[in-house]
Amino acid sequence: MHLNHRLALALAAVLIAAPLGAQDWKGLGRLEGKVLDPDGKPIEGATVKLDLPERGGGPSPLKTDKKGKWAVGGIVSGKWNADIEAPGFALKQVYINLPAESARVPPLEVRLDRAAPSGPSPELLAAVQKGDAAYKEGKFAEARAEYEKVLALKPELSATLHEMIARCYSQEGDYGKSAEHLQFVSDADPSNVKVKILLAQEALRANQLDRGMAVLKTIDETAVSDPEIFYNVAVILLNQGKAEDAIPYLTKSVTLDPSYVDGYFQRGLAYLGTGKTAEAKADFKKVVELGPTSPQAETAKKALEQLK
Repeated sequence: MHLNHRLALALAAVLIAAPLGAQDWKGLGRLEGKVLDPDGKPIEGATVKLDLPERGGGPSPLKTDKKGKWAVGGIVSGKWNADIEAPGFALKQVYINLPAESARVPPLEVRLDRAAPSGPSPELLAAVQKGDAAYKEGKFAEARAEYEKVLALKPELSATLHEMIARCYSQEGDYGKSAEHLQFVSDADPSNVKVKILLAQEALRANQLDRGMAVLKTIDETAVSDPEIFYNVAVILLNQGKAEDAIPYLTKSVTLDPSYVDGYFQRGLAYLGTGKTAEAKADFKKVVELGPTSPQAETAKKALEQLK
């Protein structure tokens, strides 16, 4: 009986100790904090889960109030793990050290990062792939339709999509529509010189001379490093019979690259068409000098013979 009595006492001790060990994190300490978004605004309803592994866990998850605040009491001292999350934000894991139950730790302020956007949907991926494939095959109307579908699904990608739609319209010969879509891209990012130049070119091709020239005047020409950009604008103007307007852009092309044969050749023709014979002869001589075996040189030599 004496042995049985001892066994009963031992079992009782185990049964009593088990629930106490499971909640060994309980004490007299207190922690509090505040959860904010990246802009410093409070997040209501964020979940704060505290855990002290070496002492058997922690209290039930907490929710922040309208001011983003949370607080918990009745805990022991220790290095607490805190998992903080909210819908639309990435989980943040932090550590909070409560050195003693009587310690008053300053409120912990945590800013959550916005969650990374989820991957594209299968429908979106399919539309992009179909659009790209159709564009490569020269089926520009089909490609445009797919890009328009993507635009409806992902308006946040509008800048890229409007540019792709513009390129499709350009390939179809509808330069006015192309300019409309490029205008949207340019308005969204006025510092994008590349898009402004494309917009000007498409407006000129669409015989919208005033619009095209107005856009060109807004371009920071110091940001242009490729002479072909100015050359292409000039060629469009030449094709419209506007040699006087084209000459300044050809001059800019050869200023950027003094060895640019095409720029000198076209400027020579433009000078010739406007009656500036001396300037035309100088450019044709430059063409022969820079590219003596080029196709342009043959034409330039014939022009020089006739201008003697």
